Amino acid sequence: MYASSALHLRATADVGPPPSPATTMPHGGEVSSASYASHTPSDPTNGVIFVGICLAVGAVCRQLFHGTRVPYTVALLVFGVGLGSLVYTTKYEYGRIGDGVRLWADINPDLLLAGFLPVLLFESTFSMDAHQIKKCMTQMILLAGPGVLISTCIIGSAVKLFFPYGWSWKVSLLLGSLLSATDPVAVVALLKELGASKKLSMIVEGESMMNDGVSMVVFQLFYHMVLGQASGWTSILKFTTLASGGSVFIGVALGASVMLWLGLIFSDVVLDLALTVAISYISYFVAQQGADVSGILTVTTLGMFLTVTGRTAFKIGGRQGLHHFWYVASEISVAGMLILPYW
Repeated sequence: MYASSALHLRATADVGPPPSPATTMPHGGEVSSASYASHTPSDPTNGVIFVGICLAVGAVCRQLFHGTRVPYTVALLVFGVGLGSLVYTTKYEYGRIGDGVRLWADINPDLLLAGFLPVLLFESTFSMDAHQIKKCMTQMILLAGPGVLISTCIIGSAVKLFFPYGWSWKVSLLLGSLLSATDPVAVVALLKELGASKKLSMIVEGESMMNDGVSMVVFQLFYHMVLGQASGWTSILKFTTLASGGSVFIGVALGASVMLWLGLIFSDVVLDLALTVAISYISYFVAQQGADVSGILTVTTLGMFLTVTGRTAFKIGGRQGLHHFWYVASEISVAGMLILPYW
């Protein structure tokens, strides 16, 4: 679900905000609005204002679009684009609010991903139905594995054969892998409204989570091929095996360690919460920075592993508290993830 935003952030990591119109300085010269802002003293506490605005806008959009077929995430995206346009394409500074927006806009994209993605991925997989996961696992793997490769090849071939850019096959397939990441939020919501079976909804939602991880692995593969760091079937097979297999191994290993620790905890919701939060971020960091594999696929594997094997380890009251906490945390992350990356 969130791989497209993640890939967008990585692709624009070295790209700054758009140029701003000229603003007249007191001495008569002209500089851009962004340049003038850089000469204005910035208060780090103004960043808190933007956090409050995101939460308020997210709550308003969720209430306004509740019961409609329009996902409120679309409204958050439009708000993010509009807010960025106001701050960076006009000559006005917007006081403390504008300063807070610029502080968050300058955040490192990798830090943004590391802060939001583990929450979003873990919550989505941890909230799945364990029984349905076991029944639909084969279909989800087929759609997320071969399905993503087929989609990448079709899109890449169309770009290569029908677009007048003259791109190589490697670059075309790189774009195909980028566009193969799906976001089924609207589809799943519509299936629920139409009363579709839980099995169908689970296949669509579960496939989307695996799709995120597989798409990231395929994207990294073609990215290395474009840079000349992977060539030949042997190196390609080695990279794919290590990236995918390593991610799954780390997720299962950390999930098993969590299960052992949970066996020592007796009815303590605070410890359960702290442990799940810690392991979600640790797994992402270990995979992404330590082992240089897909952090998305690792957290997805971790969440599914705990969903299938760890439900009995969480007490009934604690399990409900866990779901409430992770749901609220994911909604906050969605607001930030959709508003920030498009400046």
